[in-house]
Amino acid sequence: MKAIFLFTVILLGVSAQSQSLLDAIYSGKLKADTGAVLRKGDSLKIKENMAQKVVADSIRKDSIAAAKAAVIERQNSTVSNSDAAATGTNTGIVSNTGADASSADAMPAEKTIPKDNNKIWKAFIDSLSTTIKSEVLSSGKIKKGAYSVLINYEIKPDGQIGINSVASEPQSSFLDEQIKMRLTLDAPQLNPVLGTNGQPRTVARKQMLTFVK
Repeated sequence: MKAIFLFTVILLGVSAQSQSLLDAIYSGKLKADTGAVLRKGDSLKIKENMAQKVVADSIRKDSIAAAKAAVIERQNSTVSNSDAAATGTNTGIVSNTGADASSADAMPAEKTIPKDNNKIWKAFIDSLSTTIKSEVLSSGKIKKGAYSVLINYEIKPDGQIGINSVASEPQSSFLDEQIKMRLTLDAPQLNPVLGTNGQPRTVARKQMLTFVK
């Protein structure tokens, strides 16, 4: 019983001493180790300063984080653009290889327009006349004079040339034979002549040549 009473008295004493100590601190009677006097208002100011510091630190951290995020985003954007440029995608670079190949395939082959039969035949006759003058008229088998040679020929349905007759005036069998032989061997193939029904047909033609020895 005495022990309990003694414990209660000690507890009350310690509480009273603690309360006195707090009152001394807030009343300015007790000084801190630094020589500054702590008052009741000082505790509130410290809390406000600490709160402001926490807010300022938070804002500063957020700003730094935002700046870092912006830098990372720019770096990622640069890398993405570089990769896209390397692969030719999303940069406006369009490969034209496939398009050009398709266009070339789509373009029809240029059609070769056959030459006119008259032009083909004239070119051949000019060459034949030159050959006859240089190789045949110089022969002793042909007398001096002027010769008219009539050639009767036909254009067959397949464009081949058929020689019907060669007749000279004045008559020279050697000259006729030489001309007919060359016509038979060297005559060009012409374009088939179409009839009114649209089908190829045989057409008779004549050619007059003049030679002077």
